Amino acid sequence: MREHRKSRTIEHAQAADSVERTLAKAIAHRTAGRYDKARRNLQRALDAAPHHAGTHHELGLLTSKADGPGPAVPHFVAALRAEPEQPRYWLALAVTLLVLNRLDEARALMLQFRSRDIADDASRAILKDFADHAFARGQERYSAGDLAAAETLADLVIGLDETHANATHLAGAIAAGKGRHQQAFDLFSIAIYREPDNAGYFSSLGAVLIAMGDYTGAVSALERAVALNPNLAIAHSNLSGVYQRVSHHSAAVTHGRRAVALDPGLSNAHNNLGCSLKSLGHLPEALASFDRALAADPTHITAHSNRLFTKLYAEGVPHADYAADARSFGARFADPLLRKRPFANDRDPERRLRIGFVSGDLCTHAVARFIEPFLRHLDRTQFEARAYMTQAAEDAVSARLRTLFDGWHNITGLNDDEAADLIEADAIDILVDLSGHSAGHRLLVFARKPAPVQVSYLGHPATTGLRAMDYRLTDHGLDVPGQTESLHTETLWWLPGVSATYEPPEGVPPARERAPFEDNGFITFGVMNRFEKIGDEALQAWAEILRLLPDAQLFMVVGDVETLEIRAQVENRLSKAGLPIDRVRLHPRTTTGYFQLYHQFDIALDSFPYNGGTTSCDTLAMGVPFIALRGSHAVARVGSSLLATVGLEELAAETPEDYVARTVALARDPERLRALRSGLREQVFDSPLMDHARFAQEMGEAFRSMWKRWIETHHSA
Repeated sequence: MREHRKSRTIEHAQAADSVERTLAKAIAHRTAGRYDKARRNLQRALDAAPHHAGTHHELGLLTSKADGPGPAVPHFVAALRAEPEQPRYWLALAVTLLVLNRLDEARALMLQFRSRDIADDASRAILKDFADHAFARGQERYSAGDLAAAETLADLVIGLDETHANATHLAGAIAAGKGRHQQAFDLFSIAIYREPDNAGYFSSLGAVLIAMGDYTGAVSALERAVALNPNLAIAHSNLSGVYQRVSHHSAAVTHGRRAVALDPGLSNAHNNLGCSLKSLGHLPEALASFDRALAADPTHITAHSNRLFTKLYAEGVPHADYAADARSFGARFADPLLRKRPFANDRDPERRLRIGFVSGDLCTHAVARFIEPFLRHLDRTQFEARAYMTQAAEDAVSARLRTLFDGWHNITGLNDDEAADLIEADAIDILVDLSGHSAGHRLLVFARKPAPVQVSYLGHPATTGLRAMDYRLTDHGLDVPGQTESLHTETLWWLPGVSATYEPPEGVPPARERAPFEDNGFITFGVMNRFEKIGDEALQAWAEILRLLPDAQLFMVVGDVETLEIRAQVENRLSKAGLPIDRVRLHPRTTTGYFQLYHQFDIALDSFPYNGGTTSCDTLAMGVPFIALRGSHAVARVGSSLLATVGLEELAAETPEDYVARTVALARDPERLRALRSGLREQVFDSPLMDHARFAQEMGEAFRSMWKRWIETHHSA
């Protein structure tokens, strides 16, 4: 009997040894890529030991390699059932479920593994390996733009290991991508608590603080990032962006140049540097930076738009070139997205219409100054107004504007398809774009055509280049019929009067009663327009004015001019144009006491080729006349249009020489200057520029006519 038992034990041992040898051969064949031989060996091993865990595990690895992860699952399950005490079998099954996107099963499996309370190093390593696998897959989905899958994976990792700093950071990045900026801030802060010396985490925190409008906090976080890692290109790029927003242009350029030196392929760094160079008036260099951004990433929509906008500012770039580039943008990025299907909107021509407004500037911004009085006077029996805010940071102006809309959605966290679906679900009849190619735009929402009628208005005085944009609202002062229609993909819609009315902000100080020259004994000219709007030809005209008026001075507001480097650059450009620097007073751009600066000068000089807009309205409201050059298209005709609107058409010149002559003539005629300034504020307030009720009525009539035209042209759709 004993001999029989001993014989059976030897047989079992020999059989087991045979299985292990066969399994070893299979592993060698699989490793060498000989899958058929590996499979035959594994089948022999299974025939000898049907429940052998190692064989099932190896068959799972082979099947996954040869046939894909799905067919491998039963083998990994069999291995785990045969030897549940083996941690690597748990990992193999869990990772396969992860690859198959069976995330709930993977989570449940690893939670069950963790609940076994196996405290050995191997088990802890398995949990870590799975978390790392899940995190890597989440990072991969995030990079591919699949935020929903990435979020599920990040949550899976954090559920298994709440101390996983990388997963917490990834969850923060996902939240930021979905527009949940406070949640992103909290998650980034937790990640930093876990790893306080991680420069990347501080960089991400800075980026979300920019989106939240906390520029001081953003600078602090990003400066910490570059202190921890001076070679972190993304942090330098973000610093360039935030410094540009707060008009610290010297620092913005410095960090932008550092970012592109560290990572020449970082598209956003070139874009941010371009924005800073544009703000300093270095327009050719700015265009070159945007070109480099697009070479690094041809799909960088913001860089495309910034390049287009810069072309509007740039002297020597024909408007036809801008229009051609805008059309190219539309053909490449927008036109393929056009939805071609019937709209379900009620086609009653006289019913109450639902108007949607899309903008990132429904906050403290010039656009709000023009849209707010219009909304207050819009006939609500005829129109319902809905807002689609494209910027996360909202402020007190946003809160005030909310009360003027019948509905308000912040669409920052929605992708373009989701935003278009929301607008269509809201049954918007006419969708109005208030941004064009300016910051925060969502033109690719308009590209999808979520509303029957789409209109470009106010934020961008030129074509968007989109075929999906039906109209651009304008007036006869900005666009002369027969001259600019060919430069638009949109149909121009001329309002009978002005195309916008102005309202000064609350608390604006009174106009100065005595002109400065009465006390100074000489004329002071003022330029409040942003430096990038001023072309060399304008500077040369101003130099000629000062040459003809030897006692006159020029007062200019320039961003970041208190920085020595910027002052030197500005003075060098002015000197090259022939301006006497000793007679030019440079003042930094400011928000505090901004309107009091208008008390510093007698006559304002409008910039060209890009005229002032809101600034010129402020100038007139402060009782200061200005001289403008009338150009050939909207950005170059704003000044002359405003002057005509308030009854000062004689201050609009036709040529640079005429501009100089009219300026000098007014400066040499103190009686006329006194008469112009006396009561100018009242004249402006009584003009069509501030007749909000009439303007709202004309806008309403335009919307109604657009709607009727759409019904007529789609009667059989």
